[in-house]
Parts: sequence; C-alpha cells; structure tokens
Amino acid sequence: MAAAGAGVDDRLVGRPGASEAYALKTERGWTYRNGIDFTVKAGEHNATNGAAVIEYTTRKGEEPGEHVHPTEDEMFYVLAGALTFTCGDRTFDVEAGGFVFLPRGIPHDYTIRSDGPVRLLAITAPPREPGEGWGGFVGGFEMDGDIVSQPGDE
Repeated sequence: MAAAGAGVDDRLVGRPGASEAYALKTERGWTYRNGIDFTVKAGEHNATNGAAVIEYTTRKGEEPGEHVHPTEDEMFYVLAGALTFTCGDRTFDVEAGGFVFLPRGIPHDYTIRSDGPVRLLAITAPPREPGEGWGGFVGGFEMDGDIVSQPGDE
C-alpha cells in the first residue's frame, strides 16, 4: 500500500500500488464527496490501469447536467433504477442490468426516471486509436471466439 511521504497526495494514501492485486468488500472503496458520494473501486491516479471504476447512488434532482469528457470514454452499468441517457443526438433508456457507452468529446447527460435511488457502476477509460487491441483476454474472445448473439438479435 502507498505510504504518506514526499510526493504522495494524502487522498491517495492506502491505495494499492500500480501492480498490486486487491479485493474490496461490498460497498467498500475510497469514498469522496463531490455533491454526492462516489466510491472509487479502481482509481485513475497513482495507478497504471487502463480504466477507472466508481460506484455511486443518486436520486432525481442530483443529475450532473450536460457535460463533456475530452480525455476519456465513459460507460455505465445500471445496478438499480431506470435512467434516460442522452449522448449527442441519441437517447437511451437504460434500466437495472443495462449498459451504456458514451464516447469522449460528445456532450452527454442522464435523467433519472426512477422514484427511488439509482445505483450506478461508472467506468472511464482513455481512448486509444482503433486497431488490434492491447492483447487482453477480452480481445481474445473478440478475435477467436464464436459470436453467439449481438445487439439487435432480440
């Protein structure tokens, strides 16, 4: 784990180093308040991973408003609730178990349709140039596996 000292931001103390494996129990992580509480599961700072992951609960009236991420793609997996995401001129109704991908550089927003709390898992990742991937196991499925279903097959 990181230790406090020269060049280490106190907000990052206790986070695993870039190459350390770790597990988090339910509802655990590094929680930061920025209007609402966001729990970081895999962070962007002090890490070499290619994605950051946060979990949070939000309600009607706490939507972020339209905004743009110039440096990262953003993905949401809806754990509970129902939302409408807007990205550019496209709109997506997503409920628990649903997923949405929002590319960098395009204004986007969401509106909460549920009356109760909405739980989201948000993943951000820096963009890469199109190509062969980075040699990970998901790329192996995509290149060598047999596709058995895809969006639009419903």
